Amino acid sequence: MILRVQNLFFSVWMLALLASVSFAFKSDNYLYAGDRIQVSHLYPNPATDFVDVDYQITAPVREVKIVFYNILGQEMKDVTLEKDQRSVRISLRDFNNGMYLYQLEIDGRSVVTKKLIVRKL
Repeated sequence: MILRVQNLFFSVWMLALLASVSFAFKSDNYLYAGDRIQVSHLYPNPATDFVDVDYQITAPVREVKIVFYNILGQEMKDVTLEKDQRSVRISLRDFNNGMYLYQLEIDGRSVVTKKLIVRKL
């Protein structure tokens, strides 16, 4: 019985390790990469006037959006990613110099959060 529990623990641990390595590899190229949704990191970062994001959505989801927050956690802007497009340019005109957080939401559920630096000239 103890051997079975140890083998089960080891199997679960190995699956978790492989999943984390796989996710870390994907995160180098994408903000999020699932089977039917891929979203690039925002670029350029640091940014001045705008950021771009490339994406592909083939999953049956209702809404995919990027939400921007200031350092106090106040929502600054949200941008819906349309399924029939492959990229969007997001204006940062209303953003001051500083650090912001952006969050990818799929059907109202946050899946990843990253930081964005805005440096106005």
